[in-house]
Amino acid sequence: MNTTHLKTFLWLRQRLTINQFRRAGNAGVVLSGILTAVVVVVAVLALIIGFLVGAVALRTAPARIVMLAWDGAIIAFAFFWFAGLMSELQRSDALSLDRLLHLPVSPSSAFVINFCLSSLSLALILMLPAMTGLAAGLVASRGAGMLVLFPLIAAFLLMMSAVAYQFRGWLASLMQNARRRRVITAVVPVAFVLMVQLPNLWSNLGPGARERRDAAAERRRIITRLDDDRKAGRITNEEYSRRRPPAPQSPVSDGTTTRLVNAIAPPGWLAYGAESAVNGRLWPAFAGMLGMTVIGTLSLRRAYLTTLRLYRGDFERGPQTIPPRATSTARVSRLMAVRLPWTSDRVSGMAMAAFRTWSRAPEMKMALLTPVFMLTAFSRMFASAGTLPELMVPLRTAGLAGTVLIFGMAGPVANQFAYDRAGFRAFVLGPAPRGEVLLARNLAAFPFSFALMGVMVGISQWLTPMRVDYLAGVLLQLLSIYLVFCVAGNFWSIVTPVALKPGSGMPVPHQGLRSFGHFLFLPCSLLALSLTLLPLGADALAQYMNWFTGVRVYLVLNAVQLVVIARLYPLALNWQDGLLQRREQQILEIVGAKSE
Repeated sequence: MNTTHLKTFLWLRQRLTINQFRRAGNAGVVLSGILTAVVVVVAVLALIIGFLVGAVALRTAPARIVMLAWDGAIIAFAFFWFAGLMSELQRSDALSLDRLLHLPVSPSSAFVINFCLSSLSLALILMLPAMTGLAAGLVASRGAGMLVLFPLIAAFLLMMSAVAYQFRGWLASLMQNARRRRVITAVVPVAFVLMVQLPNLWSNLGPGARERRDAAAERRRIITRLDDDRKAGRITNEEYSRRRPPAPQSPVSDGTTTRLVNAIAPPGWLAYGAESAVNGRLWPAFAGMLGMTVIGTLSLRRAYLTTLRLYRGDFERGPQTIPPRATSTARVSRLMAVRLPWTSDRVSGMAMAAFRTWSRAPEMKMALLTPVFMLTAFSRMFASAGTLPELMVPLRTAGLAGTVLIFGMAGPVANQFAYDRAGFRAFVLGPAPRGEVLLARNLAAFPFSFALMGVMVGISQWLTPMRVDYLAGVLLQLLSIYLVFCVAGNFWSIVTPVALKPGSGMPVPHQGLRSFGHFLFLPCSLLALSLTLLPLGADALAQYMNWFTGVRVYLVLNAVQLVVIARLYPLALNWQDGLLQRREQQILEIVGAKSE
C-alpha cells in the first residue's frame, strides 16, 4: 500500500467536502460547521461518560452488570452502523470504488483506500470514544487485568468494519441491476425497522398482551379506589396494605441466557470477554480477540476478491430480459387512454402520466410502506385500543391517517416538481394552465394517499370497531384532509423546491436553507390538518351540552366541511396558478440541476 496514495485521496475527499459546503453558501457553511462541532462535542462527552460509568457506576457492580453494559454499547454500535448503511443505500460516495478503477492505483491500494474511507462512519466516531472511555474507567476501578479490553475493542471494530465493508460490497454488486436496486432500497429500511421494533410489537400485540393490559388496568382501578377510601378514612393503612394488589412478578434472570448468546454470537464476544476479565479469567477475552480478528481478516479477504472481480468487470450488467416493446407500449397506451370523470382531457392525460411515473418510482414504493413503520411506532396506541372512550376512537383514527399521509406523501406532494427533475421543463414550455398542472398532480397522488390512510383506518376499525356514523364521518374527513394537504403541498412545492438525487427520495446535500425550510412542512401541515377536527370537537360539545340528541353531528358536520373545502379548493388552485407561473423558472433551475 502506497501511503502517498492514501494521503492524496484523504486530501481529495477533504477538498470535495469543503467545495460542497462553499457551494451551499454562507448559511450552509455555518450550519455544517455547527453540526461538525456538535458531533465533536458528543464524541468527547461519550468518552467522558464512558469513563465515569466504568470508574464509578461499575466499580462494585457484578460481572453480569458489566456484561450487560457492554451489550448495550454493542447494540448502540450496531444501530448506528445499520442506520448509516440505510443512508448509504440512498446515495453514492464521493470517492466510491468505481471512481478509483481507472486511476493508476493497484487493486490492493484501491481496496485499502476505499476500506479506510468507508470505515469513517458515525457509528465509529460516536461509539469508539464511548467504548474506549468505558474500558479506561474499568481499568481505573478494576485494576490492570481489564487492559485486555483495549485489544478486544480493536478486534471488535476490525471485525465489524470488515463485515460491514464486505456486506456493502455485496449489496453494491446486487444493485448494479436497477430493478434489484429498487427492491433492496425498499426492503432494507423496512427490515431494519421491523428488527428494531420486533420486541415492542411482540410485547404490545403478541399472545397474552391484551390479558396483561386488562390485568394492569384492573389493578390500577383497584388501587385508585383503595386510595380514595384511605383518604376518606373508610379503611386503615393496615387494611390498605393488605388489600392492595401486588405488582406483577417479572421473571428474574441471572444472565445465563445473555451469557450463552454472547458466547455464541461473535459480536457478543466483547461483552463475554469483559465479564470473564471481571471474574479474573483472561483466556475467553484472548480467545474472543483471536476469533474476531480471524473473522475480520477473512471478511477483508473476501471483500478484496470482490474488488478484483470489479476490476475484471465481472459485475458488468449482462443481457437482461426486456419485455416486448409492443406489449409495454400497449400497456402505457391503455393507461393513458383512461379519462377521469369531471376533468378535461388535458388534466386527465397529465394525471395518468404522473400516476404512471410515480407507480414505477422506488420513492413511492417506500411511501406505500409507511403504514408498516407507523404500525411499529404506534403499536402501543393500537394495543390500548380497548380502553379508549368512544369519541377518542375517531380522533385517534383520523390523527393516525393524517400522520401517515404527511410522512408518506410529504415528498411527492410537498416537493412534487423535484421528482420530474429536468423533465419539469416540459410543463414550463407546455401550454397547459398551471392550475391544471397542480390539479393533475393532486389527482395522481390521490390513489396512493387514500390507500395509505385507508390502511390505517382499516387497522383501527379492526382493533376497535366504531359506530357506522363515526366510520362514515372519518371517511368524509379523510377527503377533507387530503384536499387541505394538497393545497399546503402545492404551496410548499412552489415556494421551497428541493433538488433530489436520481433514484432516491434523498435531497441533494448542501442546499442551504432550502433543505431546512422543507422540514417545516411537517409541523405546518399538521397544524393545517388539525382544523379538520372541528366537527369532532362540535360533536363532543353537543354531547356534553345535550344538544341535538338523535342527530349524528359528527357525520353531518364532516359532510358540510367537505363541501366547503371542495368549494375553496378551486379558488386556492387559481391563486397558486399565478404563483407557479411567476416562479417556474426558479423551480426549474433548482430541480433540474445535476446532482453530484
